[in-house]
Amino acid sequence: MYRLMFVICVCVLLGLTTGYLLDSGVILRNVTSLPQFAIYGKSMVLVGGNLWDNNTEIYNTIVRLAGGPGVAKIGIINAASADPVSSYQFYRDIFINDYGVLEANRIPIDLNHTSNVADQATIDLIYSQTGFFFGGGDQARVIQSFLGTYGEFSPALIALHQMFESGAVIAGTSAGCTCQTANYMVKSGVSYDSLSYGSFPDVEPDHTRRDALIYGTLGGLGFMKGYVLDSHFAQRGREGRMIRMLSDTKALAKGTSYGIGVDENTAVVVTHADTNTSKGEVIGASGITIFDLSRSIVVSDTYFRISQVYLSYLTHGDSFNLNDHSIIYSPTKTPMLGHENYDAVLSTDDVFYGSSSGSTRKPEFVRIATSVFDARLSRTTYGTTYEKHPRFRVDLSGTGHDSEGWVERKGSFHSDITSYQNLHVSISGTK
Repeated sequence: MYRLMFVICVCVLLGLTTGYLLDSGVILRNVTSLPQFAIYGKSMVLVGGNLWDNNTEIYNTIVRLAGGPGVAKIGIINAASADPVSSYQFYRDIFINDYGVLEANRIPIDLNHTSNVADQATIDLIYSQTGFFFGGGDQARVIQSFLGTYGEFSPALIALHQMFESGAVIAGTSAGCTCQTANYMVKSGVSYDSLSYGSFPDVEPDHTRRDALIYGTLGGLGFMKGYVLDSHFAQRGREGRMIRMLSDTKALAKGTSYGIGVDENTAVVVTHADTNTSKGEVIGASGITIFDLSRSIVVSDTYFRISQVYLSYLTHGDSFNLNDHSIIYSPTKTPMLGHENYDAVLSTDDVFYGSSSGSTRKPEFVRIATSVFDARLSRTTYGTTYEKHPRFRVDLSGTGHDSEGWVERKGSFHSDITSYQNLHVSISGTK
């Protein structure tokens, strides 16, 4: 399988047109670059879930990266959904009626139609699209639909990668975002239980803990390399979950020290993926959290204890280089340093409490982290978990020379569009 993929990739680069017959009887062809490839390269739009129908910025970006209105042909993949056909109709109506795509076609691959991954008509349909949209649900269903028992790529997934290489945008929301990683894929878990009990590979026997942190050992679909992805992020207080998963798995075969958590109704738009100029830009209503555990230290103790974790939180218009992690803030933002609005930092006794859908209040972790950069009297604060025995304390510091906060003032603390870089985080559990 890997040899086949290597041959296909080489032939694509050489512009050859010879097809390849797989053992399944499926003929894979090589594809030429789509017109948008010259502008955006390989591209992705990764949405954190709860994507509003009227979020014209995100939907128009997907359509633009797929070739534009009147040209874009969007293949809708609802393998994550428990009701794939109904979900398809929902997104089809939006893309065609509201955003002017030429076509919105159902790619009929899900748990009820797994044989279609080796169906020639389905493969040919994939080849005819200029972009793909993965709907939400359960990311484990996507992996079960597209990957083999040992993680081997199905013919349909190979075709999707060929189209990605040619410039077809890969977009997805919620589970459709999380499943795009090439590294280990988070499947379940809440922050407190993750910190308390650690992470478990899905190949181990079933766990009795309902909120256990489980990760998929096969990884995701392989489009986003070098980052674990997660969605519904700040709104569900998933910072602790991401830190524990990265810490537990970064030294393993498909591990990485880096993660991206995408907030609801928000997207990170990746262009020129897998190049030196690979860029991620934040659009939409909220932000993304970037995790760096490359220097983290875990202390062997009764309870989980970690230090030297670095977080950056980027909001609308900010961008970063996916290779060196350098950040460019939106020109609408200015530095907070020397222009803070408050005297004291904030703290909390429920650090992983999120926020309800549509709330204008910043989730607790983001709230106290932002205050580190918007207070005059201190650059450190802390939050504790609401749960006890153990209770975890999360210490946040913006004292490093590489730490900074930026803001676009909107009139109040919760409406200000705030970003920060290199927030130093440590977590320790106590009885």
